[in-house]
Amino acid sequence: MKQYVLTCAKTIPRTDRKLAVFLNGWLMEHLDSDLVERFHQTGDNPFSIYIDEQPTMVNMVFNALDIEMETIFDELLLNPNLQKFEFVSATQKEFVILNRTVRILTEKDLSRQFYQGGAEGWYDLKIISPITFKSQGYYQFMPDVRLFFQSLMRKYNQAIEKSEQIDIDLLDEICKKTQVVSYRLRTQRYFIHSGFVTGFLGNLTFRCHGSQTLKDYLGAMLSFGEFSGVGAKTSLGMGAIKLKNQKEENNGKAKS
Repeated sequence: MKQYVLTCAKTIPRTDRKLAVFLNGWLMEHLDSDLVERFHQTGDNPFSIYIDEQPTMVNMVFNALDIEMETIFDELLLNPNLQKFEFVSATQKEFVILNRTVRILTEKDLSRQFYQGGAEGWYDLKIISPITFKSQGYYQFMPDVRLFFQSLMRKYNQAIEKSEQIDIDLLDEICKKTQVVSYRLRTQRYFIHSGFVTGFLGNLTFRCHGSQTLKDYLGAMLSFGEFSGVGAKTSLGMGAIKLKNQKEENNGKAKS
C-alpha cells in the first residue's frame, strides 16, 4: 500500500467542502474508462482519497490499497509533467503542486506490528474528514465500536484477502473488550454532488482491555485505516483518520 501526499499552494482562506469530491472527479477523468466502469459495477474501490487542509497549503492525499492502484498512481501522481490540479467548479480553480511525498505500508509491516507490537491498548485518533457508516440501509454517524472496526476489517479483507467475509467472533471480542473512552467530536455535512451525508470528525480515543494479541491486532488495523479510511464514501474523501503519537516504524515508511 502507498500513500501519496501532494502538497499544494492555497490562495484563499478556506477551500470548498466539496474539494475532495472534485478531486475524485479529476481522478476518474485520468483513469482508464474500463477501470472506472469496473469500480462503478463492483463498488470495490481499491483506493481512498482525502483533503488535509492546512492554514497556508492543502494536502491532496491518495491511497493505493493494491498493486494495480500503486502502479497507476505511480505513473499519474509522480509524473513530473503533473504540475497542478485544475477544478472548474471550485472556488480556487488551480492548485500548484509544491511537494510530493510517498509513504509505504506493506503486509510485512502490519505483520511485524501485530506479532512484535506491544501495543498498550490506547488508541488516540484524529478524524480528518467526516466518518459515516452505511448500516441497515441508513447512514449512521455515531462513533460506534462495532461499526468502526467492522468497516476496517472488511476493507482489510477486501484489499489483502480479496474477500468480503470477516471473522464475526473476532469482531464480537473486539466489541466486548474495546470502548470509546474520550472524544471531542462534531457533526458535519459532507456535500456530494447535489446532496449531502452527515458524518462526525474531531478527536477520538479507544481503549482495549483485552489480550495483548487483541491490542496488537487493533493497532495494526488502525495503521491500515490510515490508508483505507473508515466507513462509507472513502473514495470521495470521507473517513480519513490519523493515529496520534505513533512511532513511524509502526505506521509505514515515508520517502520524498
